[in-house]
Amino acid sequence: MTNWTPKLTNVKGTDGTATEGYYVTEANGSVAFTAQIVAKHETTAAFSAGFGLTLPVPAKTGTRVVFNLELDGRDADNGVWTGNAVMWAGSDSKSIDRLRATSDSNGAALLNIVHLYGDAEGVTDAEIITVSGSYIKA
Repeated sequence: MTNWTPKLTNVKGTDGTATEGYYVTEANGSVAFTAQIVAKHETTAAFSAGFGLTLPVPAKTGTRVVFNLELDGRDADNGVWTGNAVMWAGSDSKSIDRLRATSDSNGAALLNIVHLYGDAEGVTDAEIITVSGSYIKA
């Protein structure tokens, strides 16, 4: 496994997250990865589409891929939500376009992740987002 430092995209102002990632490039041209994002400080998305995330190796253009996502709200919301991270066909092939988690009020609804509390509003444990999956590399 190879280390890489994933970065949130679509961040307004300062990115208050710490990230860690691992990936494997397989002989058949696919990339399997796991990325973890820990919100150390409050971080907000630049617009309502929410955060995206850089990929370790560019993906094949023109593909649409859905990855697994888990958001541990910790003290911010006291819960764990699952969801998806989506790379659209029109993607730049270097990043996931959207990070989404299920709503705490409606488990069937997926909402764009647009805000991480980090250390704001008395939060003592930061949110943790884990994204994993595989895709065909460019």
